[in-house]
Amino acid sequence: MSVKPTAKPKEIIEEINKLRSNPPLYANKVEEYSKYFTDNIIKLPNLNIKIQTQEGPAPYLETVEYLKGLEKVNELIPSKALCEIAQEFADNVKDSETGEIDEEIHEQIIDKHGSFTGRFTRAMDFGGFTSEQVVINFLVCDGDTERSQREPVLGTGLNKIGIAFGKHNVYSTVCVLVTCTEFQNTKDPDDTMIFIDPEEEEKKEKERLEKEKLEKERLEKEKLEKERLEKERLEKERLEKERLEKERLEKERLEKERLEREKAEREKKEQTLADEKEKERLEKERLEKERLEREKAEREKAEREKAEREKAEREKAEREKAEKEKAEKERIAREKKEEEEKKKEEEKKTKEVTKKKYGIVNTSKGETTNIFKLKKKIYSYEAVPKDQLPEGVASMTKSDTIVIEGGKRYKKIIYNKVMLDGSKKTEEVKQCLD
Repeated sequence: MSVKPTAKPKEIIEEINKLRSNPPLYANKVEEYSKYFTDNIIKLPNLNIKIQTQEGPAPYLETVEYLKGLEKVNELIPSKALCEIAQEFADNVKDSETGEIDEEIHEQIIDKHGSFTGRFTRAMDFGGFTSEQVVINFLVCDGDTERSQREPVLGTGLNKIGIAFGKHNVYSTVCVLVTCTEFQNTKDPDDTMIFIDPEEEEKKEKERLEKEKLEKERLEKEKLEKERLEKERLEKERLEKERLEKERLEKERLEKERLEREKAEREKKEQTLADEKEKERLEKERLEKERLEREKAEREKAEREKAEREKAEREKAEREKAEKEKAEKERIAREKKEEEEKKKEEEKKTKEVTKKKYGIVNTSKGETTNIFKLKKKIYSYEAVPKDQLPEGVASMTKSDTIVIEGGKRYKKIIYNKVMLDGSKKTEEVKQCLD
């Protein structure tokens, strides 16, 4: 016959705080457990099970001495975030034979719920059935010579605790304990853990369902009673409705006869009035038609006169516009002509100034020869077509360079020519010295 585990997270935390409040006193419980051994097998009281240990009663007795040498430490406060972290650790190892958790997964689970400051410790127990047995298993650490599970339970500088207890697919049960100095819950800053007893919840659920059942039966009875009363009410209403309907139909018949009489009399009077009104309307229409025709004739006459005036004004405006455009064109032509004459006059003045400045005299000998007066000396210039000759020569200098060609000596002569438009041009010729 299987034994049902009775350990609960809230009871485990209370058991741990009993241990921390008086370790030497708690040593008596551990010592009592050491008496249940036969060789390396322990048979727990009130549990019909035997548990195979690795070290036997020795670590229990060693734990007793260890606890007697400890002093009281602070109580641990349950943390909602730490309990959720412990539960995720428990879910992560429920199929594991070693209880190892990958370091990256370990950090991811913690980070998901918040952040801790100070120290963070974790311990696991497999196969515990009662809250007391789970705590003693953490202290004894059977098979762990370093007794590493004691620190998360009894360590100083720890303030917050989280517990998860549930089923394990290999060792029947698993309990995960996590403690730390402080923890900041990012999902719920209050971080208060409210423990729910599954058995109590089940009992409450049964009571709730029973109440719902009774309430449902009561509502059903009330519904049937209401339906009966509603049926009686509807029957009464139907009979009353039929009576009222008969009375209404009789009243409608009498009212219809009265209305028909009144209608016949009214139609007769209305017909007489309509005939008189029709005569008045026809007379008014005739007079109105005559008035509208007179107004139309007057309006058409006024519109014709207005159109003629607008046409005359348009023609006048067009004539004035044409005259203005003509005058404007003549003005622009005069201004253009005056501008051209002014430009020619300015060019003429520029040429006269250039001639006067450089003493230029243009003469023509025949159609193809020009002679230029330069610094009171006259030189012949190579005969060229008249229309290709330069307008003037500004100055003439003699070069020191002597050129000998065919036994004769020549000096280079440089003509610095200035055109009448002010531009300059240099030409070079030779003068015979022999």
